[in-house]
Amino acid sequence: YLLFSLSGCPRATFTGKKGKLSGDEILNTKFKTSDVLENDEEIKQLNKEISELNESNSEMEAAMVKLQSQISTMEKNLKNIEEENKIIEEQNEALFLELSGLSQALIQSLANIRLPHMEPISEQNFDAYVNTLTDMYTNQECYQNPENKDLLESIKQAVKGIQV
Repeated sequence: YLLFSLSGCPRATFTGKKGKLSGDEILNTKFKTSDVLENDEEIKQLNKEISELNESNSEMEAAMVKLQSQISTMEKNLKNIEEENKIIEEQNEALFLELSGLSQALIQSLANIRLPHMEPISEQNFDAYVNTLTDMYTNQECYQNPENKDLLESIKQAVKGIQV
């Protein structure tokens, strides 16, 4: 017959250990009824807090999605504005070049024509010269004497060839 030792058997070891526990230790390891009730209330409270956190997280996620959508829309609008500004800048640059060319053509055309009480036209006095010309043509009735009529006619002839 084969002899078995209880020392190698896991059940024998567990049974042996269980048998060594005192009555107080067994009571301390088991849940008391009040502990179960307290744990049940704590679990209910934790479940309630988890539910509230999940609801709060859902609201925050919805707010984040809305915010991301708004940011995306703003970024698209900004990109469109930047593109429009670039087009406007290019148009302004083209207009500035055209204006510069016209002002140079006007300076060259009127270089030999002297307005009363003014130096010959140049880049330095260009604005004042143009203002005087504008005044002369706006108020032609003030410039009806023969000398002024000849001056206005000379100016007309000088600028006739400028392409606008």
